[in-house]
Amino acid sequence: MLSGLACATAVLLGASGTALAFAEPRPEPDAELTSAATAKKIRADAGIVLLNSHVSGRNHPASTARANIADTAAGGRATTSPWSDVGVKKVTLTERMLTGMLKMRAAGYKFRVTTIVGGDHSTNSRHYAGLAFDVAQINGRAVSSSHPSYRTFMNKCRAFGATEVLGPGNAGHSGHVHCAWPR
Repeated sequence: MLSGLACATAVLLGASGTALAFAEPRPEPDAELTSAATAKKIRADAGIVLLNSHVSGRNHPASTARANIADTAAGGRATTSPWSDVGVKKVTLTERMLTGMLKMRAAGYKFRVTTIVGGDHSTNSRHYAGLAFDVAQINGRAVSSSHPSYRTFMNKCRAFGATEVLGPGNAGHSGHVHCAWPR
């Protein structure tokens, strides 16, 4: 296989009428188009609630979780918040993070996403790279150390490829679960 290319099989008939098959290179699907389709599925799923405000109380409608998914579904990029460590910039939400979100829903969880690239995170946060999302409610209950399934939610995120999973018991994560995919 050629780097960056996928193969399609073409069939030609040889001189004797024998079918000859060969692989023909074709471009990989555009990552932003794939992310747009996945974001549309997320937006349409009533079991994934996308917060339309910031938990900090600051106002910047363009950088909410709902706006991040809407912008991606429209084929655009998500917007970070002006008070973030990176200022306002446009970020492509990665397909693996978006797919991870859908897989969590398919695993039977209903959840509220509070932030994707918006908000304020540590300087090198995977949020700013379109690789992470935070969840403050799972199956109708706020995330806390007494939530009956926050640990299984975290384990399932890991099973679906997240390599940075934090929640109650981790500094700064007592009220939410953070799921992030590798860079």
